[in-house]
Amino acid sequence: YAIRESRVQPGLLWTGANDGPVHVTRDGGRTWANVTPRDLPPGGRVQSVEPSPHAAGRAYVAVLRYQLGDFRPHALRTDDFGRTWTRLTTGTNGIPADHPVRVVREDPVVPGLLYAGTEFGVFHSTDDGASWRPLQRGLPATPVTDLEARADGDLVISTQ
Repeated sequence: YAIRESRVQPGLLWTGANDGPVHVTRDGGRTWANVTPRDLPPGGRVQSVEPSPHAAGRAYVAVLRYQLGDFRPHALRTDDFGRTWTRLTTGTNGIPADHPVRVVREDPVVPGLLYAGTEFGVFHSTDDGASWRPLQRGLPATPVTDLEARADGDLVISTQ
């Protein structure tokens, strides 16, 4: 469902499936490893994968489960090619517990500056997802389906 190649390491690809699994290849697709986060409930759709533009082993995933009755935000980060994952959305660290996350993107210039698109708008984090703040700037409460953080400082937002 989602696929992205690393900007810092050629041949490093991340994929996320519409039924939950996350895979990574470090050799251009010859071999793949299932690196699905262990604490992630099964069956969700990996809506987006984002390889870090700063560190080869770092990637972000956003998983939607609202069609399964789970409206919690599921956004995670790995720093070691998927061996371990850190949950970025606890429901108490800025993104509300009932705001499903569709996309997480890292700023291409500032490491750890993240943007998250949810069912109800945009959030940003300046501490690599430890805490989040709304970034609405006049945007209505609407599903944000994708984001592009650009090197020129612009943030492009896709809504539904």
